This record gives sequence, C-alpha cells and structure tokens, in this order.
Amino acid sequence: MSQVTSVPTVYRLSGDSATINFQTTSTIGGPTLDYKTGQTDLKFSREQIRVIDTEFAKLVTVTVGPGDAGDTTLTLLIPTIVLTQEDPSAKFDTKAILMALRKLGSVHQLYKVLNLHGTASAIPF
Repeated sequence: MSQVTSVPTVYRLSGDSATINFQTTSTIGGPTLDYKTGQTDLKFSREQIRVIDTEFAKLVTVTVGPGDAGDTTLTLLIPTIVLTQEDPSAKFDTKAILMALRKLGSVHQLYKVLNLHGTASAIPF
C-alpha cells in the first residue's frame, strides 16, 4: 500500500532573536512571509516574495529595508521536506541570510546568518 505524501505549505521558524512565518499559499491567493525581530515587524505577500528552487534549497527572498548602496534582503533557505499522513508536520533547522549592500570600503556585501529552528506543516487553503 502506498503512502500519501504532501509538501509543507506553512513554515514557522524562530531563532537568533527573529521569527519568520512563511506560507507558500494563503487565503489572499499567493505566498506570505512575516518577519519579526526586535521592534521590526514586516509583512510581505505575493510579488514582494521571490522564490527560486535550486538543488541546494528553495530560496525565499524579501527586501527588508534600504541600505546605503541598495536594498537589504532576507533570504530564507527551505530544505526539501515531505510529509505523510502519519507525520503531518516536521521539525527542522535551517538558516536565513540578511544581506546588506554597502558602498564604502572594499567589501560591498555584508552578511548576517540567522540560525533558525521550526516546524513545517501542510495546511490546505
């Protein structure tokens, strides 16, 4: 007997003083991403979210603010996760990378890596 599998639609993550909630689809008809750290609470939807599937991971990128030479982005790395009826959610560790563009000095891209832990689950919309 084959087992019914599904891919997650909701990712709830936290770590390094940040909380990220990403939904691949939603009641508004597209993806949503909420990013909270300290006093910053940003909400993104649809075309504000850029998703690229790679061999490495699904890369989910949003622009979180301006930098002195361009935008500051947040890229969430989503590993491949397959859920089953017996295991409808999965706990996992991943990273998010904040990248700020700078025009001063010889290094123009600055990175901060966030270590995240969370849960992936499949919720029908």
